[in-house]
Amino acid sequence: MAFKVAMPKLGMIESDMSIVEWKVKVGDSVEKGQIICIVEGQKITNSVEAEINGVIRGIYVPAGSPCKIGTLIAIIAGADEDISGLAPASGPGGAPAAAAPEITESAASSPDSGPKASPAAKALARSKNIRLEKVASALGLTRRITVFDIEEYIENYKAFEPQCTESRLTGMRRVIAERMMASSHGTAPVTIMRTVDITTLMAAREAMKAAPDVRGEAVPSFNALMLKASALALRAHPALNATYEDGVLYTWEDININMAVAVEAGLTVPVIRKADKKSVYEINGESKALAKKAEENKLSGEDLAGGTFCVTNLGMRDVEFSTPIINPPQVAILGVGAVKPYLTLEDGKVVQRQQTYLSLTVDHRIIDGAPGAAFLQTLAEILQDAEKLLA
Repeated sequence: MAFKVAMPKLGMIESDMSIVEWKVKVGDSVEKGQIICIVEGQKITNSVEAEINGVIRGIYVPAGSPCKIGTLIAIIAGADEDISGLAPASGPGGAPAAAAPEITESAASSPDSGPKASPAAKALARSKNIRLEKVASALGLTRRITVFDIEEYIENYKAFEPQCTESRLTGMRRVIAERMMASSHGTAPVTIMRTVDITTLMAAREAMKAAPDVRGEAVPSFNALMLKASALALRAHPALNATYEDGVLYTWEDININMAVAVEAGLTVPVIRKADKKSVYEINGESKALAKKAEENKLSGEDLAGGTFCVTNLGMRDVEFSTPIINPPQVAILGVGAVKPYLTLEDGKVVQRQQTYLSLTVDHRIIDGAPGAAFLQTLAEILQDAEKLLA
């Protein structure tokens, strides 16, 4: 029986998706479970597998093209099976729909567009990859461009142009750009910064490394400690564990923390659910597993949905303070900086201790400076209670 492959709904993701890459072509035989294409959308890239054994009889959305969730993207059927009633009009009889040429920035501003020019001038400009707009601007031309103008431009100007490549944002990078602009224009961000002494906590971690844990647990990463501490601080300051949508403020009971993970295509934010109710060891294992899935493009929609607060850590890049951008519709995000030594006075003596840097961005429409500072104060107190945090 023929199987219609539709653009999948990845968890709670509701936006348009796009085909990143087809792993098969029309006429290929496939087996159940075989990856046939890679799809991409809201900060997530995932694979689509064949649901049955059969032959790829039609591909209806070319790579690079966006489409709605549920759109027919391919048909798998027997080699001689009649699929005429299943194929869309754009691909009659199971033939693949013609791939629409991708419009790129360079194509949109090709030598054939813009100022008027003679056919010979257009041909020469095209062969040399020269924009007619640049020729007209450099030579101050308002008349029709001739081949002699192109030659003059090549001789006197082109050699001094910086070389570049042009492309349009697609997939995850495009979604990130849209969401960051939405955050910038749709929130009133203010960032509050402070340092916190974590000498005791870091000493406790080093001691754990030196003495194997009798429970067989891995030593929690600093990032796992920050996720756990943030969850406990949110329990004390629930106003920051909220989202604001269409004029309605939702304060959530569950503390679901998004952790920012950098991947090749950009940034993704998988969720640690009910982080305040999990041990730091559970969070450590779960965060590592999610980071691995992110690196392998295997995150599901469920892995990304339902976050109520976000933590991003640039400390491993030796960054101290930052101004993290809120992940809408959330109302706050915590930026974690590097761990560095510092000198201070104790009983009149200069001693070396360790500190980290915290940057909390809040939506000032919802959270004022005082509640934000209070959250950071509680977070600092939690980080300084190593025994409780590592229990």
